[in-house]
Amino acid sequence: MSREQARQALERARRVAVATHITPDADAISSLIGLTQILRRLGKEAEPFCDDELPPRLRAIPHAEEISRVAHGSFDLLVSLDASDPARLGRAFAEVGEAPLLNIDHHITNTGFGTVNWVDPSAVATAEMVLWLADDLGVPLDRELASILLAGILGDTMGLRTPNVTPQVLREVIRLMEAGASLPTLVDVLFNRRSFAAIRLFGQALAGVRLEDGVIWTVVTREMRQTLGLGQANDLSLSSFLISAEEARIAAVFTERDDGKVEVSMRARPGYDVARVALAFGGGGHPPAAGCLVPGPLEEVIPPILSALKAAARDGRTDPSG
Repeated sequence: MSREQARQALERARRVAVATHITPDADAISSLIGLTQILRRLGKEAEPFCDDELPPRLRAIPHAEEISRVAHGSFDLLVSLDASDPARLGRAFAEVGEAPLLNIDHHITNTGFGTVNWVDPSAVATAEMVLWLADDLGVPLDRELASILLAGILGDTMGLRTPNVTPQVLREVIRLMEAGASLPTLVDVLFNRRSFAAIRLFGQALAGVRLEDGVIWTVVTREMRQTLGLGQANDLSLSSFLISAEEARIAAVFTERDDGKVEVSMRARPGYDVARVALAFGGGGHPPAAGCLVPGPLEEVIPPILSALKAAARDGRTDPSG
């Protein structure tokens, strides 16, 4: 279904619950807050939900403190943002009444689970799609909204460094900057800030790193985090660092959560596809960046996923220049 149908669904609704996925990243929170603010500026009642903790760096995004975990009551419309399947929403919509679901996402692995689905893998971020909606709905940009949306675009493009960044994307970034968003400030917040405890955890994880058959990987255990006084919502961007190893084609970080589940963050060099692996284990994403959340224990999770990643590293090359 189309962008136009998404616009129509939002225009008709009066009370809207907007949710994004668990283990949220910058694009998830940016698109969540951005669409909520757009709807409020149109005079609608809109509430944002994310059934997980926010990493510290994402709490700096304006209005992040307004996000609740689980929606209650009745709504005219439910909106899912940046989630490739309903399980990724956690319990965000588990306690609401029946309502149409608008599914907005840019992941190629999206399962089309909404009443209305607008899935556009050509978008570099769901926040970019929300920017298009702001235009379609006639909501002008100001410094705050531009900053919120630029955070998502920067987050999913690793600071405008991914291969899908086009001249059109750069024009959109310029437009957001002209509306008042500060590119250097957002880059600093999203990529250059970590607590001392997080840096120590980074070091412990690197001490256990392994390289096998083109796959570089490591583990972050619950004990490692708890010893340093860190909660589970500490996005180290460690998989993005690991994929910089010259000998690696694919990177993975296995993080043990407090509930015993294991979060797997995956990255791939151009020409290799980790989205297929993530999808096979109930997750999703893009060929160069994907992830999944699977039941533990850790020692049972690693072997099958690692085996699938090694197969992807061995067989998945599609770009000889990668």
